Amino acid sequence: MSSRRWLRLAEKKSMITIWDNPEWRILFDVTRLERVKPWQVKLAEIIESLMKELRSIGLIDLHSCGVAAYSAATIHRMKTERLLKLDVPRAPRERPNMLLPPPVNLPLIPDFMITTMNELVEALQRLLARSREKGVKEERPPLEGFDVRLDEFLVKLEEELENFISALRRRFDGRELISISELIEDGDRHEVARRFILLLFTAARGLVEFVQDDEMRLIGVRWIGGSGRA
Repeated sequence: MSSRRWLRLAEKKSMITIWDNPEWRILFDVTRLERVKPWQVKLAEIIESLMKELRSIGLIDLHSCGVAAYSAATIHRMKTERLLKLDVPRAPRERPNMLLPPPVNLPLIPDFMITTMNELVEALQRLLARSREKGVKEERPPLEGFDVRLDEFLVKLEEELENFISALRRRFDGRELISISELIEDGDRHEVARRFILLLFTAARGLVEFVQDDEMRLIGVRWIGGSGRA
């Protein structure tokens, strides 16, 4: 009997015990099934070659054939489970619900000016720096509606904005254009910042517009909102 088949005779019956072919050994060593990569095992070819070998040597070993059938079924089940795992949809990730405030649309007219937000911020920074350098401030008629603490300003923003607009309307009486520095620099740093923010809200309502004068290198404010305009 060929040594490559490693057969054993017991009780005058031929029994398949160990196969020299490594592909067949997968079907008879059930302890290795968990380590097998199922999609690398060609079950149809292995079973077909095994059955061909059994027919050629004329052996019928029901025990060994049963073990081989069990191993083949297990490998087939492992392939099916891998396919089902690929079909399971992933749970969608919950995105944080972030509420973004609507943008403030400034009434900038391209035909008259080219002013960016960076230029407005730079103008505000220059005003703040100038207010720190000045020892004595020039007295100007104050704008009404600013004698308020910061917390009240935040809570009653709408009311403060109406007061600011009324003061602006009186300030523009008889005037068409006022520089932004004249409107907001006569105050401390917090006052300048509050007036600048309220001025942006006023522009968003369409009551004023910002005008840039390249020759005088300043940014002016023009009243366009009603009876206050000259």
